[in-house]
Amino acid sequence: MTVISTLKIEPKRKLFHNEWINVYQTTLPLEKIEFWKENNRTIFTFERLTRDTGKALNEISVDDVTTFIAEQPMHGLSELSKSIGRNGVQVPMIIRDDGKLLDGNRRFFACHWLKIQSEKQNKEIPLSLSEIPVLVIREEDLTHILELKILTEANFIPDLKISWPLDAQARAVDDYYKTVLKENNLSDNDALNMVISVFSINKTRATDLLDTLELTKKFISVGGDEDERIRRRGIVEGKFVYFWEFLNKTMKGRSRYKDPLELKEVTDMFFSFMAMGANNPIKNVKQIEPLAQAKRDKSAWPMLIESGGSKLKVVVNLLNEKKEVRKAEDKIRLFYDWLEDAGELSPAAKNYLLKLKDLVEKKCKEDSA
Repeated sequence: MTVISTLKIEPKRKLFHNEWINVYQTTLPLEKIEFWKENNRTIFTFERLTRDTGKALNEISVDDVTTFIAEQPMHGLSELSKSIGRNGVQVPMIIRDDGKLLDGNRRFFACHWLKIQSEKQNKEIPLSLSEIPVLVIREEDLTHILELKILTEANFIPDLKISWPLDAQARAVDDYYKTVLKENNLSDNDALNMVISVFSINKTRATDLLDTLELTKKFISVGGDEDERIRRRGIVEGKFVYFWEFLNKTMKGRSRYKDPLELKEVTDMFFSFMAMGANNPIKNVKQIEPLAQAKRDKSAWPMLIESGGSKLKVVVNLLNEKKEVRKAEDKIRLFYDWLEDAGELSPAAKNYLLKLKDLVEKKCKEDSA
């Protein structure tokens, strides 16, 4: 790793979630910075790359790693690299003095992509890539928990940066939760309260992130061999919100399945659909709720089983229509209650009731004719 000297730099104090720490502000050329291999935003992308190439990550050139990341739209390197080309790196990267990048992985790869594109087009490499602003933190000043707080402050708290994908947010929350649980010897509830405080999220969102992450782990684990598990991780990256919605429609609230056997059947069905990848019959999040509740309908569930999911759209329409019928039944029930409880009806109400009576009689005569 690169060793960054801070001896001639005057330290400044920076606050990271209620903890002050010395930072050393300087600039570094791009080649002196190494990317963060354990970054939750890119860790699955790295795993796919190593699987595709059959090489360890440290055996793959930075150019090849950058190119692979740039080909994944979710990382948005193209636009960021263009912005850096125009304006340079505006937000300093945070780096440990042994070279470990704590914040700025995406900026690092955008800088490298800009360099690659400049060389490809025979353009001069932007001067800004030789003077990238960084905040250096000495390793001796850090604990593991403080590192996680810096990660949170820099990558998780809402700002103008692209938000982390939900699955990356969930892993960040999970990392912090398990670390404080273990190292601080806290109860589950106290550890959860620390997560709520540090990540500035409410308890429901925190538990939803943690619970959904566990659900995705189950989906990945039933994938069989390592190739299939890697493929499923890619599905989770793009469809984490589907798992979130499924969890909330089957395992939480009034609509949850209380029978473990029924829940397993529904979950197995959902997993089988998600594993289809591009052929997944679930085309949008709105289809999750009817799928989740299909087991309770005597017509919908057999239709899903027999069609292998190809009739999901029909099932969705069927259950949505039944939902509308139930809404209409509720309106009739409310209307009936109003009629029973109403005192002296207004002239207008009486007039409408008489018209309704005439209309019903007319329809009955037409039907019997």
